[in-house]
Formats: sequence, structure tokens, C-alpha cells
Amino acid sequence: MMQELEMAKSNALTKSGEISIIRANQAKLAERYDQQLSSLRKSLADEAAKHKAELEAARAQSKTLATENAFLKQDLAEEALRANNFKAKSRIDEKTQPVTPRKTRILPFRDGFDDDEIAVLSPTKSSGGRTKLGSPAVPGKRKRKASQDGPIPIGPLELSPSRHFPPPEPEREMEPDTDDQNRDQPVPHKDDQNLRYMKLILNHRTPPNTERDLEVMARIAFPSKPDRTFSTIVIEATASFHSGNYAVQFARCIISLWSQALKEKFYEPIYMLMGITKFILLLDTPYVAPDFIEELLPVIQESVAINGVPRFHHSPASRKNWGQVRQTPQSQLNEDVDSTEALSILYLTATGCLSDEKAKEAFWRCIRYDFILMMLHTSQPISDIALTLNLLTCSLRRDSFGPLLETEQDQLSNENYIVDRVANLFYEKPQVDEGRTPYTGHQICRMRLEALSFLNAVAFSAPGTAHNHGCSVIATHPTALARLIRSMHDEVDALYDYRPEHDLHNSLVNGLMGLIYGVTRKHKEIDLQSKLHLVAGGKQKYLIVLTRLAFSENPFLEAGITDETVEMAHEMLEEAVNPQEAEALVEAFPSASRREDS
Repeated sequence: MMQELEMAKSNALTKSGEISIIRANQAKLAERYDQQLSSLRKSLADEAAKHKAELEAARAQSKTLATENAFLKQDLAEEALRANNFKAKSRIDEKTQPVTPRKTRILPFRDGFDDDEIAVLSPTKSSGGRTKLGSPAVPGKRKRKASQDGPIPIGPLELSPSRHFPPPEPEREMEPDTDDQNRDQPVPHKDDQNLRYMKLILNHRTPPNTERDLEVMARIAFPSKPDRTFSTIVIEATASFHSGNYAVQFARCIISLWSQALKEKFYEPIYMLMGITKFILLLDTPYVAPDFIEELLPVIQESVAINGVPRFHHSPASRKNWGQVRQTPQSQLNEDVDSTEALSILYLTATGCLSDEKAKEAFWRCIRYDFILMMLHTSQPISDIALTLNLLTCSLRRDSFGPLLETEQDQLSNENYIVDRVANLFYEKPQVDEGRTPYTGHQICRMRLEALSFLNAVAFSAPGTAHNHGCSVIATHPTALARLIRSMHDEVDALYDYRPEHDLHNSLVNGLMGLIYGVTRKHKEIDLQSKLHLVAGGKQKYLIVLTRLAFSENPFLEAGITDETVEMAHEMLEEAVNPQEAEALVEAFPSASRREDS
């Protein structure tokens, strides 16, 4: 019993010791927690004070910039006024050029001589007593000989130059001034152009903003540098501009902001940066576009890919989605980056380089071939596909088209890929993004007409040459012609549905017939029948569509089919069938016999 009591006392002492230890530890933890809490509160207070100071500094800087901007505007206005005054004064000076003043002389004796130039020598006075008047005597300039008949010797008459001709000396004095004006004339013109560009750019507003772009930039900063606004970056950059093209230098500054925004995935200001870039291009596209191709094109392609890549991954051609038609979820798209606007800037830049072969070559070396192929898929918006087709039309060259690649084999392979993708547009149905309204038949036909226009440009861009490279690419493609024939068959079928876009279907039928006929006539060596076998039902649809066009007899539904289309179909049909098949067609289509009789 005593032993158990001792054990209980021992356990009680042990537990009391443990409790005291726990209490001591808890007290230490509470003390440490209080210390950490006070430290955090102090650091938060310091941070708040720091941010407040930075905010005050930013406000002060904003006020300073506003004041500087006001002074700059005032200085700019004064300089403009001074320049206008200088120009006005220069025009007045040009109108009133300095000439040597001539003394008004009274000629009482209208004998053709100035009285004060005739010096008569008196026989009683020395000739040295008077000063001779008039210009110095010049040998060979005398118009009359001195009279020798009078008893009084008269000195030689010194005649002034004819009044019908201006004195040569003032003309020689004015020539250097004229040369100086000619040398200095381009400089004020260049300065005036830069001044005009600067006014237009700094006053630009990107819709729907009502404030100037520079004022909007004062509220935007990169997440990585929140204390450095866009306006600060732009003002610092413009301060370092040299005396070159102001529009080009400002565009490069904007493109650098655009590129940094893409790197940081800061997409909100990209629409405004696109608007400024497009505005600068529109100022004088051929003058400014070639100067910043290398900076602009990678940024545009990366911007288009933000939404273009997710759309491609949901297309039937993607490996992840092979053969399946799926709409792109809105969650994978970014509305802050407008791919259509970016492509319109790209197309505008391409048109600005058309007149300069070096700039055109540099442009198409900067365009990635996979970018073009990605944008020709029907999972992309129809507007983007149409812009890509228009862009490709600007790439036509004598021996190639599309992006420029290193080797000739790679170039030819890429051109075949482009023709393949464009041919698919005639029968693949464009898909809209998730939650969007499906495309109308009118929109689809318009897009296919753009594709047809591109293929016509490729095939017949150089009709006068013995070898047309683009036409050869289409003719030698394994399935392009066969798929175009199948599409023409489908378009003829659509005529009998008489939809609202009926006239567009007519245009497609006529255009496809002209394209197929022109390519096969230029390349008679191609085996069209073997190509038709590579497409399901190609041979049958070929004969059916040619027969329907050659013996077109519906005055209402087929009214838009031109006579040229009928003649081309008739000629190709005669080559495609044997005499027995031709007789069967004549029996099946009564209009054929009437055509032959006529």
C-alpha cells in the first residue's frame, strides 16, 4: 500500500513537472507570437508608409509631367508660329529679291544716249578737269564709231549696256543664295513632316477611349514594374529620338511595349497598342512599313497565336482531335487580343512593302510557314481566313509564293501545303467558337470566293511567261484539281436549292470552271483521270457536273451560268467521253441535239 502511495506521489510530481514545462513552453510561444505579430504590424506600417510615399511621389511626378507637357505644348506652339513667320518672311524675301538701285534719268534728247555719259572736251580747258561719267569702256562693246568730221575733237562715247538685258553682276550674286535655298529646302520639309506626324500621333485616341493614348498610358504599368507607367517609358524614348522618321521611331517604341506585354501575358493594353501601330501605318504606309518589319512581324504572329493555337487544337486536322469537329471553349480564348485586328495590321504592312522588292522579300522571310497553315483551317474565324488569303495574294513572286524558306525543296513543299489547305476550304464547313452563332451561307460563300480569287492569282499571275510557277504547282498537286471539281459539283447542286446566296453560288461555279479549264489548258500533259480516282466519287462527279453545265437548260435556276462556262464544260466533256458515251448523253439531254443543230 505504501509502495503504491509512493508511486502515485512520484507520478503526480512527474505530471506536475510536465505541466509546468508545457506552461513554460506555452508562455514562450505566446511571447514569440506577440513578438512576431508586433514585428509584422511594424513592417506593414513601414510598407504602408513606403507605398504612401511612392504614391505621393508618383502624383508629384504626374503633376510635373503635366506641367512639362503644358510647357512643351506652349513651346511647340511658339515654334510653329515662329516657323510660319519665318516661312512668310522667306516668301516675301523671295518675291522682292534685292537688285542694284538705278538712278532715274531724264532724257530730254531722245537720241539713244544718256546725257551725262557724253563728255565734250572744251578747246580751252583741259580734259582732265572733269570726271568722266558712265561705265568703263570695254573693247568690242562700242556700237558706233567716234565722229572725226567735227573741228572739235570729241572723246570716244562710252555707252551703258542695253536696257533690254539685266546686268550680269546681280545675277551672279544671287546664284549662291538660290543654291543654298535648294540645298536647305528638303530639311524644312522633313521637319514639317515629322512635326505633322508628332501632332497626329500624340493626339490619337484609340476607340472606345475618349482620352488621348498618352493620357491612358499614364494609368497603365507592367506587373513586373508597377511604379513605371507606359507614358513614362514613351516620353523617355521620345526624348532620345534622333532626327530621323518620327513615325517609325515612335512605332518601334510602341512595338517594344507590345512585345513586353506578350512576354508578361499582360494582354489588357494590347488592343490600344494595335490601334496606335495601325494608325502610324495609315499615315504613309509605303514610307513607314518597310522600316520596322523585323520588329513588328514576330509580335503580330505571337498575338494571333494566342487564340489561333487553341482553335487549331480543336480542329479536325489536329492530332489531339483527329477527324472530330469540336468547338473551341471560350475559357481557352482571350478576348483582349483581337486576332482579326492583328491580321489586318499584318496585311496593311504587306501592302506597304509591295513597291519595294527588298522589303517584300524581308517581309516574307519573317512570316512563319506554320503560322500561315494554321490560319487556313476552318476552325479559325472566317474573317481571319479571308485576311490570310488576302495576305497570301501579296506574296506572289515570279518563281514562288507564300513564306520564303531556305531550300528550294522546302519552298515547293510549303507551296503544296498552302494549295492543299486552300482547296479544302471549298468543302470543309467553318466552325464557330463555343456559344457563337453559326456562319450563314452568305459568309461561307464569301470566304470561298476569297479562296478562289487567291488560286486564280496563283495560277494566272504571269500569263505571258512560258512557265507559270503557280499554275504548275496547282496542276501537279495530287488532289487539288479533283477536289475543286468535286466542289464545283456541290455548288451546282446548291443552285437548285435557291438559297439567299444563290448569286454567290453562280459566281463560284463560273469561277471554278474557269480555274480548272485554264489550268488544264496550260498543262495538257497532266493525267486528270488519275487524279480524279484519288477523290471519292471524283470520276462520276466530274462527268455529272460537266454534263449539267454543258447542257444547261434551266432558264431560272441556272440563269447565272455564263456562256463561257457552258463552252468550257462542253469542250472538256468532249475530251472526257468516248463517242458511245457522247451519244448516250445526247439522248439523255435533248438540248444537246438542239445545240448541235444550231
